[in-house]
Amino acid sequence: MGRWVVSFLSSEPSSTPLQREIPIIHMNLTTSFFPLTVEYLLHVRLGWAEDVKPKPTYANSATPSATATPNPMVFRADLPEEYIKVIPNDWPYSVPLDVSHFVIWSRVPAISSANIPLAIYARVKEDGLWGFTGSEGQEEAIPTVGVEPKAPMSESEKEFFAQACREFEIFVKREWSEDEWECAWFVNPPRLQSVPGLAHIHVFARKKKIT
Repeated sequence: MGRWVVSFLSSEPSSTPLQREIPIIHMNLTTSFFPLTVEYLLHVRLGWAEDVKPKPTYANSATPSATATPNPMVFRADLPEEYIKVIPNDWPYSVPLDVSHFVIWSRVPAISSANIPLAIYARVKEDGLWGFTGSEGQEEAIPTVGVEPKAPMSESEKEFFAQACREFEIFVKREWSEDEWECAWFVNPPRLQSVPGLAHIHVFARKKKIT
């Protein structure tokens, strides 16, 4: 699985003229027409209202007060449907024909101090999160392309990283059953997000061949 992730996430030129045009089109949309792109995404594709941020719930009382503490609103596998939506990427990466590129859009943050262990929070903010499902003997996880790799994680850091990835992994496995799909997913660090302020998780899914 890891090998094809590297191949279709690489920055090497694509093999056909049309594929070579895709990054240019995407660049133009996200620079010259960025506000229009966000409006289209929010109102047309996602069908969300102007204010995409959900109202906080409170731990200490049913209604806000001076002493009430808002519960952290972060990505979870069991988020209510109105907070999350999975759609095909309208501007997909150049990938093999048997790979589908989806995006999980979330109205709550994907990377936050509320769901990332403090011991690896700085690293995750810099590198993002990633994982694989549905693959036997999968390789070591591969950081986001364009992110300078850090020193290997310690065993304790690997445990914290797995903890940080757990809710995303549960969601991906539920949407794309491991019996039928192999997937690679990643959350870009905030500094590399194509739509800042709107959390999203990229998923690359390939249907398994039935033998």
